[in-house]
This record gives sequence, structure tokens and C-alpha cells, in this order.
Amino acid sequence: MYKSIETKNLELKEIFNLMISGIAPRPIAFVSSQDSNGHDNLAPFSYFNGFGSNPPIIGFSPANSGRTGKQKDTLLNIKETKEFCVSIVDDDMVEQVSLSSCEYDRSIDEFVKSGFSKKQSSLITPPGVLDSPFIMECKLYDIIELGNNPGSGNLILGEILCFHVRENILNDNNEIDPYKLNPIARLGYNFYTRSKDGLFEVFKPRYNGIGFDQLPPLIRESEILNGNQLAKLAGVEAIPLKSDDFSKFDELSTNELYDIIHNSLKTNNISEAWQSIIRIIEKDVQ
Repeated sequence: MYKSIETKNLELKEIFNLMISGIAPRPIAFVSSQDSNGHDNLAPFSYFNGFGSNPPIIGFSPANSGRTGKQKDTLLNIKETKEFCVSIVDDDMVEQVSLSSCEYDRSIDEFVKSGFSKKQSSLITPPGVLDSPFIMECKLYDIIELGNNPGSGNLILGEILCFHVRENILNDNNEIDPYKLNPIARLGYNFYTRSKDGLFEVFKPRYNGIGFDQLPPLIRESEILNGNQLAKLAGVEAIPLKSDDFSKFDELSTNELYDIIHNSLKTNNISEAWQSIIRIIEKDVQ
């Protein structure tokens, strides 16, 4: 059962609250910019993501004030100078980031107000946030104004010119370790989430899997296995043949075999899970 709500029947604040609560969690772009007079500005935006790798494009959307319709200082600055930095927010920064979101006058430096140090950029004028583990220097690619009303978005697309990656977040393979990066993400109202607290891996099938439709009906229609478990089973290239290496399974009950399936899928031992399934199907036929 769903509650269906047409946007034409909602106030702006209701639409905003539904969007920020339902589209979650969202990464935070901590954007530093500079006006034509050299005044630095720093502000967080959670309508943010990457949009391509060649060229490397990121985008974020500062919304017009819901009360006055006035455009944000960040947008005005980028229109003037065509440059900005995006610094990723980690757990150690979140309270200061919240402080920086206050609506200070355009000439006020939020780096100073929120206590952040500046990291000089290599290729552009606006600095990054020295406390951030991951910084991107960007030049303006495009601005798409999504209406001129209170609450309207302004999609700012930037081409990444330079990455700055703090070395202590890299693993032995010189890749970013998500546990060390631990970016903070935004949800609705006053809620945030720490990424590493909820990290888990999902391994993409190595093949074009057989799909749900090719699963044996007894398994596909089972109330004992959920959708995530069935998806792992459906990711195999072909249903395997019965293997004598698992002959010990022949003496197990159906319930015991289902227990093996559950445990095997937890550890991504798909072969073992399928050998259990083969025995369950044999018992059903007998």
C-alpha cells in the first residue's frame, strides 16, 4: 500500500521535505568559491554527485531561497569567476560544516566563521578545505537554471582539473579506502549518516546471470529465500551440475540444506549454495 501525493497539491516546504527525506543518503559537496573582489565563500550542498568521467564532471545545485527567491552567494560567485573547489566532508568536520551553512553576508568568509583552514589550490584561485580528505579543483562547465522561483534549483556542472587525496585514506593498492574516507551523507531534517557504519559489499555478477526467470520454480517461489538471496543465485552463468564433492549434503534434511544456503550466501559461496539447492530439488521430486 502506497500513499500517493501529487506535487501540485503540496506546498513548497512539503515538497522539499519529501525530497530530502526520500532521496537519501546524499553526499555533501562542501563548495568553496570566490567573488570577483577576492572574497572567499564556503557552503555545503547535498544536491550533489558525479556525472561523467571523460571529461570528469561533477554537479551540485544551490537552490534559490525558499523565502525570498534570492540566489545563493556560491552561485553568484561561480557565475563571476567560473571556478570552484569541492571538498568532501568526513566525520571530524560535520559540526563545523553545519555552522558554515548559516546565511552570512556575501562578504563574510565562512572559512573564518566555521574555523576551517584553507588549502591553496594548484590550478584555480578558490582554496579547498585543508581539513578535508578529498578535494576537487573545478572550472565551470555549465549552469542550468531550473526555474526562477523560490526553491528553484541551479545545476552547476564543473570539470575537475585536479584531485587532492590525503595519503592516509589510501590502501596498499593506492586506492581510496572507504573506511578511512568515511564521508558523511545527508538525510532529511537534521539527520546525517556516517558511511563506514553501514558499509557492505555487493559483488556484481561475473557473467550475464541466468536471471530470476531461469531459477527453478521451487526456489524462485520459496518463502524461505528473499530477493537479495535469489539475486545472488540468479547471477551464475548457468545452473551447475551436481557435484560429488558435496556428497555429504545427500544425507541432510531439507531444512538443513536451506540453512546451508543461507550461510553460504552470506559468505558469497554461491557454488555451495547451488549444490544444496540441487539436493532440495531432488528431494522434492522423490
